[in-house]
Amino acid sequence: MIASRLRSAQPYLLSAPALLVIGLLFLIPSVYNVVLAFQHLTPYQSPGEAEAAGLENFTDLWSSGDLPHAALNTVLWLTAATVVLRLGIGLGLALALESPILRRWRLRGVSRTIILIPWMVPQVVAIAAWRWILDGSTGVLNQVLTGLGLIDQGVPFLAQTSTVWWSIIAIIVWRELPFVVMVLVAGLQSIPAEQHEAAAVDGAGRWASWRSVTIPHLRPVLTVVVLVTVIQTFNNFVYVWLTTGGGPGNATAVLATELYSAAFFDNDLGTGAAIGLLMTAIMAIFAVVYLRVTSTKGDSR
Repeated sequence: MIASRLRSAQPYLLSAPALLVIGLLFLIPSVYNVVLAFQHLTPYQSPGEAEAAGLENFTDLWSSGDLPHAALNTVLWLTAATVVLRLGIGLGLALALESPILRRWRLRGVSRTIILIPWMVPQVVAIAAWRWILDGSTGVLNQVLTGLGLIDQGVPFLAQTSTVWWSIIAIIVWRELPFVVMVLVAGLQSIPAEQHEAAAVDGAGRWASWRSVTIPHLRPVLTVVVLVTVIQTFNNFVYVWLTTGGGPGNATAVLATELYSAAFFDNDLGTGAAIGLLMTAIMAIFAVVYLRVTSTKGDSR
């Protein structure tokens, strides 16, 4: 009896250390962030010195003129634009990597290694390299464009509003694209070859086979890829902060940079926590709605 009970409890005992670590590193800070969002506290005060703020932190955010602008930048430029480009380009590259030509010439391994190179570069190093490339006076890109006679003088890609977001988007897509490509390649490899052969026997062309076989089989993979990339990008702080710091002016301010500025420049941890709670709520709503929509489409097939 005791042995059987120990055997049934073994999975819980084995997972207890991991659950304890998750609780210490994730659950407790998350709960404290919720509490902090309703308080006034500076980085120079202890938690016991916090003052109750009620909904003041949230009402201040609502009346702020900067937060709606940062939210729009986060949703439109930082997240939607980069995710759509990564999915489109990534699907094209994944199909190219699985093409018979690369298999015939035994170049699939080399091609995948080349695709993975940007992902191997740390984010900070990649951003530093791209800042050098896009520099308005000594940047490699400006030197190439000037040498080709396409421009007369250097373009400050990261210092003018007309090009700054497109430059940040290029950096994000270049660095994060390999993840999408490799996941989609794995999804393509999981499609049984018999499905395409059966479609060809039925007289389906390449486009019809792609629409009726490839896309339906890739739908679960695409669901996961979209969810992961949206959450990862929406919460990203590094790309904007290290390239422009939210500038020029506040043209590239996003929710993550507003959180950092409120907490550590304005010394208002409560407002920073309120922004973090708002970001979490937005992503939670997106995840629930997105998963319900995609699961409904999957059930209707």
